[in-house]
Amino acid sequence: MAVKEERTSAMKAFLRGPMPFLCIGHSFDHMLILLFATVIVVGPLQTDFGMSYGQLVGLAWLGFVLFGAGAPLAGWMADRWSSVGTMTVFFIGIGTASIVAGLASSAIEIAIGLSAIGLFASIYHPVGIPMVIRAAGKNRGKMLGVNGVFGSLGMASAAIVAELLTVSVSWRAAFIVPGVVAILTGIWFYLRCRGMNLDVSRSKANESASLKDFIAEFGIGPFVRLMGLLALLTLCMGMVFQAMTVSLTQVVDIRVDLPVIALVGAGGLTSMILAVAGGAQLIGGVLADKYPLKRLFLLTYGLMAPALLLCSTAADGTMVFSLFMVMAVTVGTQPVSDALFSKYVPQRWINTAYGLRFAISLCSSAAALPLVAFVYDSTGDFNMLFLVLAVLAAVAIAAIAMLPTPSDEQGEPVAVAAE
Repeated sequence: MAVKEERTSAMKAFLRGPMPFLCIGHSFDHMLILLFATVIVVGPLQTDFGMSYGQLVGLAWLGFVLFGAGAPLAGWMADRWSSVGTMTVFFIGIGTASIVAGLASSAIEIAIGLSAIGLFASIYHPVGIPMVIRAAGKNRGKMLGVNGVFGSLGMASAAIVAELLTVSVSWRAAFIVPGVVAILTGIWFYLRCRGMNLDVSRSKANESASLKDFIAEFGIGPFVRLMGLLALLTLCMGMVFQAMTVSLTQVVDIRVDLPVIALVGAGGLTSMILAVAGGAQLIGGVLADKYPLKRLFLLTYGLMAPALLLCSTAADGTMVFSLFMVMAVTVGTQPVSDALFSKYVPQRWINTAYGLRFAISLCSSAAALPLVAFVYDSTGDFNMLFLVLAVLAAVAIAAIAMLPTPSDEQGEPVAVAAE
């Protein structure tokens, strides 16, 4: 009885706090940035604008770069100004940008709209993830997992929302309708949360923390080594994530010939793969609260390289299974990596630190998108892409193994392990 009452109380606290908005915001963040990838495949843009698949993908390049490049500024703004205010800018800004993309009448105007979507989308991760960590308390792994599931649902819904609205209305509706909903959600979020204390970096425990003290605790050598490993890990994982999410619908379209395609289309099957794989994020979050984070991260992401190698030669049912494995590992390790990363950075600058991390990860799109476009336009397939991504995954696994073990997982300071 007591356990049931505790769960009911926890659920009420969840619904009263910022978490529902943070979860919905995570869905919007991933959905709006990925709408165009499906619109290219199922819409008339290739015919209307006389452009190839690779050329149209190129229109989204700057948006994906800004998705990462804007993250440090967003994190700094939340540290210096207000997390609630910055998140409000995210909701209203990304919704407005999506509407602009939907109203575009030329390739240049579409590129401008997509770039604006990427810029405002850059706000979510460096601001929203630290807010989730603070709101979650001791259950940070579980809540990161729940929040991550909504992000995965955003990725999954992007394909099906884009295909449904494009086929039933027009490709413009695929941008305008979600944009309007995002703006309305942002207004509701501000009215509901403006009085809440959700600024992680300005909590009393973090007021005196400084980057100088943090470096002094580590030592300059171990600190530089740690930052280098985190940057390399983030870059490699970001390349894999961005390349897979952008190319997924097209991979399904050319590699999978199953009866289900006739029923739901390539976009529908893509959504199904992402939705099922998204459950791994909740599992990863629960495990993150129970097991040593570095070891768990190494064991789970260690499955990525073999799954990508399988993708390089797979087709039909085997291809669906392989893609499911890749996406399950991709999203399932996110709450683990987020929780582990928070142990390596000074809490006073946690938003800025997350901003720099996501900047490195998402700016990998600057290389990932041209790689996807070049490989497909040159070969008509993605075999070489999967091989390159498998190598990057192997490098990421090596970087994880070289990370220092957090002090609470080994009983000694992290700096000792880093030397």
